[in-house]
Amino acid sequence: MNTDASANIKAIYNKRSSTYESASQSSFHFRQAQEYIQRANLQPGQSVLDLACGTGLVTIPAKQQVGPTGKVIGIDFSDGMLEVARRKTSEQGLDIRYIEHDITDLGPLELGKFDVITCASALLLMPDPQHAVKHWASLLVPGGRMLTDVVLERSLIAHTILTHIGPEVGRALFWDTNWVNNEDSLKELFVDAGLVVEEVYESEGYETREYRVEDGAEVFEQSMFRKLGGLEIKEKAKELFVERFREMADQDGVVREEVRFYMGIARKDL
Repeated sequence: MNTDASANIKAIYNKRSSTYESASQSSFHFRQAQEYIQRANLQPGQSVLDLACGTGLVTIPAKQQVGPTGKVIGIDFSDGMLEVARRKTSEQGLDIRYIEHDITDLGPLELGKFDVITCASALLLMPDPQHAVKHWASLLVPGGRMLTDVVLERSLIAHTILTHIGPEVGRALFWDTNWVNNEDSLKELFVDAGLVVEEVYESEGYETREYRVEDGAEVFEQSMFRKLGGLEIKEKAKELFVERFREMADQDGVVREEVRFYMGIARKDL
């Protein structure tokens, strides 16, 4: 991953790490993690690699599913997130290996092969998603499965708006979402990686939020995507953000957001 982009994203997640866990209990991250565990259909003794594991929302339940004979490794480049994950794991008496590392280049770690690889809410952060999925697929055993996702265009309003206004202020986001058009976008990544697509589907609505049209400035300030540059650039971005936010309001002055993802499941041929 580009060094500057990596450092910026890492700083964002480190800052969020102390409150991420409590927020996740009532946010889409917790519900999404539950869906990952349900759809992974893990069995005792299996090996699992959880990429961008964060605070362990998928990692820890995965270990509970595969049991003492199974192996689970969680990898994330945010030391703050991993600190929370390790604490939770220790409190529950589980044996999970956590590694602080960039998930775009796992070769130096010599991890071996896995029955299941998961990557929740992080594929869009990859500078080259196609390369990432192909790289991860090389770590699957024959018949092994990969689960990952991409967000729907209008699901995360702040993200959607900033994607569009970034070029107008000369600062694109740290990642590119223009390649995501529909479910086929994720299917194509799997196929290009040599995987067999089991299913790509639109998730349930994990979370619904309503904002008043006048909330635009506050939504911008609270967004994890607001760091587009210096003060002058930030003020210009904020102005454009509020304008676009206003355009998204209905006739009652309400902006509605329903968080949904394209969930994908694929396997490596036997």
